[in-house]
Parts: sequence; C-alpha cells; structure tokens
Amino acid sequence: MARAAAQAVSKTSSSAARARRVAPSYASALKSARMALGAVVTDRSGAERLDLCNADGSVLLGWADARVENAVANARSDRHCQAEAAERIGMLLPCAEAVAFRSNLTHALTDALGAAKRLTGRDGAFFCDDETVARNDSAAITAALDRHAGQVAALVVRPMEAGRAFLSSLRRLCSRDSIVLIFDESRTAFRVHKGGMQAMHGVTPDITLLGAALANGRPIAAIAGRIDPLRHLSASGDRVPGTALAAACATLDQVVRADVPENLTLIGAEIEAEVLRRLQSSGASAWLGLYGDPTWSIIAARPRPGFDGEALENALACALYQRGILSFGAHAPSLALGPAQLNRLLAAYDAVLPSLVERARSGEFDRRLRRSALAR
Repeated sequence: MARAAAQAVSKTSSSAARARRVAPSYASALKSARMALGAVVTDRSGAERLDLCNADGSVLLGWADARVENAVANARSDRHCQAEAAERIGMLLPCAEAVAFRSNLTHALTDALGAAKRLTGRDGAFFCDDETVARNDSAAITAALDRHAGQVAALVVRPMEAGRAFLSSLRRLCSRDSIVLIFDESRTAFRVHKGGMQAMHGVTPDITLLGAALANGRPIAAIAGRIDPLRHLSASGDRVPGTALAAACATLDQVVRADVPENLTLIGAEIEAEVLRRLQSSGASAWLGLYGDPTWSIIAARPRPGFDGEALENALACALYQRGILSFGAHAPSLALGPAQLNRLLAAYDAVLPSLVERARSGEFDRRLRRSALAR
C-alpha cells in the first residue's frame, strides 16, 4: 500500500513537472541559431526547426531572402536608399505625406509622441490596449479621452483586429479633440495589407509607425504621416545604416511584385483551416482555440474555471519544439513556407495533439491538482 501511494505521488509530481517544463524562448532560439534560411532556423547542434514566429512577424519573405541580401551587398549611398525607401512607403500608405527613418520601433514611437506633444502643446498620450481593439470598444476609448479632455496629445492604436467602424470612430474622436491619431502598423503593414489596416479600412491616421517588416526583419523603423505633425519631429533622429535602407527598398519591391499580403493570407488561411480541423478531430478544441488574422493567427487556451491555460500553452510549445517547430502559439508564416513545410507543421500537430488531450483529460493542467502535487 505504501509503495502504491509512493508511486502515485511520484507519477503526479512527474506530471506536474512535465506541465511546468517550457521550450526555450523564441529569442533564445534565434540567439543560439547557427543559421536561418528560408523557413528554417538551424541551431548549433545542426537541428533544424520550422519558424512560424518569423521575428514577431517581421520576416515576410523568409530568412536571408536572396533578393534582399543581394540589395544589401550592392547598396548605394545612404541618401539614395533613404529617398527610394521613403518614396516606396509613400506609394503604399495613404497617410505617408512624409517619412522619417529610425533604427528601431522604440525610437520611432518616442519621437512620434514627442512630435504630437509639440504640435498640440499637451503632455498626455493614451495607448489603446489590444483587448479593447479586439472588442472594437470605441465607447471605452471615448469615455477615457473624455475624462482627460484637453490633456491628451496622441492616441496610439495597434489595429490588428480592429474593424472599420471602430477605427472610423477613433478618427472622428481624434479630429474632434485635436488629438494626433497614431497607428502602430509594425505587425499589419505589408503583412495583412500592402497599405496596412488604414488602406484596408479606408481610415487614415495622422502618423503610422512601421517596424522591421520594412526590411524583412533587419533592424529599422519608420515614422510616416501627415506633414503637419512630422515637421515637429526631433531633428536628432538616430542614424539608420544604409544596409537596412537597401533591405527596405528590396523588401518593399517584393511586397508589390509578389503581392506578399495576398500570398501570406492564402498560406495562413490553409494553416488555419488545417489546424482547426485537427483541434476539433483530436478533441483539443475543448481546451484550445485559434484566434486572429490568417496572416498572424494564435493558438491560445480557452478560459476555463480552475484550469491553468498557461501550463497547457507551454506544454504545446514544448511538444512542438521537440518536433522541430518554433511556434509558441503563433502562425506568422513567411513566403518561404511551401507545401513541404506546411505538411511538416501539420504532421507535428498530428503527433502532439492526442497526447496533449489525454494529459488535459487526466487533470494534469487542473490548478487544484497541480497545487496539490507541488505541495507534496
């Protein structure tokens, strides 16, 4: 009896430990990579993993795209590359009367907010959180700005899941109160639509922030917008390497030539349909849901009382990692993801979902059972 009890405790503790185990972070996987090419990241041991994160969605064409690398190797003067990149952005984004470049998105945001404050003479900035955007809750934004009337210089929105009516209401609200409307399109421009969500929905912000997707993942950012707010940008913006600007020119050329957003939508829609089918057929849909845009979908745990969704998500990430997939819940494909790579991804889901469902049904991710096991 004592031996059986000891075995039961050991088994439960082992299950709890397995649930807590996590795959290395995506940043760690990239840092330890020996090579990243196309849709595959190879670590120092030679193990190849399919990349579904693609540097937070900024790698549009695939790692080390030959056309981008060739442009970098043959880059002309910084001034020429900057002028060309700015012209290409101006042709794509409705708001882009002027464009300024920065070395990263943080600098771009800081300088954009500074310009808004100098333009309006106000100090406040309001950031619309992603949940409010996903709910398209314009009433909450209106109420918040009304509480701080006359204090807010800028409203910053990341419009990934925003609808047209929601964005239109924000545009009207900002125009009414002389607030600078800033879209952070670092995830949406060139991936969801060539001209970003502003072009898709016909709602033009005053300023748009662009990130590393400009240059297929190379460090760069841009501030694009109306001339009036952009003339208030700090004149001491940090220097952007000519190689990043050359990469931006080549990337934006491919965005138009290959209609990158349309092709990523087709790839993403196939991933969504096939993964959803596997979630349902395996029974995993009781615990996991698929959310977001086809070009950037996310698998996440469904809210359930007494259930540790984070532990389930970690277990899925770890299991896929062991099967050669860098996902961490994300499906942000690049153009390098072809039929063979898609089949590899789906085979990994076929392999890991049944055992994950079995673990969930056994109560391994139940908060009460896990706390009890840890206490022992």
